[in-house]
Amino acid sequence: MHWDAVLVGYTDGVRALGVLDRASGAAIADPQVDFVAWLVEPGSAVGWDLPGVAAFGRGHVLFVPPTTPPDTAMSRWAIEPDRDFLTCPKALYGALVRVTGGRVDPRVLSSYTSPECLTNGHEACTKGEVRPTPPGSGVVVEPCVCGCHWAENGR
Repeated sequence: MHWDAVLVGYTDGVRALGVLDRASGAAIADPQVDFVAWLVEPGSAVGWDLPGVAAFGRGHVLFVPPTTPPDTAMSRWAIEPDRDFLTCPKALYGALVRVTGGRVDPRVLSSYTSPECLTNGHEACTKGEVRPTPPGSGVVVEPCVCGCHWAENGR
């Protein structure tokens, strides 16, 4: 399996993990080297221009810690990998915009835009999306679980 890595400083990375919450895939954290890294689809972070954020693809090397590192290891899985270990790049981008104070580049985000979404829309966001209505009922409203609406959902 191939993937790219998106790295950000440790403090912003921990904040982004909080924003992403359950939307985050596997993430590596190393407070000593000062980074948090997410694994994303190859090429999906090309062109990101956010303060303190770097995307690395083919030709770069990232140390991947074992799932059970020794007690002395600084580099660890902040979120351990599972079957779906890649992070949705648009959700990650939105979280990183929020924590770094960077400007949203509309070319990075999809054309889907939810009016309530703090990140101006991304694939993981279902806020404002109209679901099929069961016969005999009104509009079905579901809470968004994308992570950018954490304040509304009591997180």
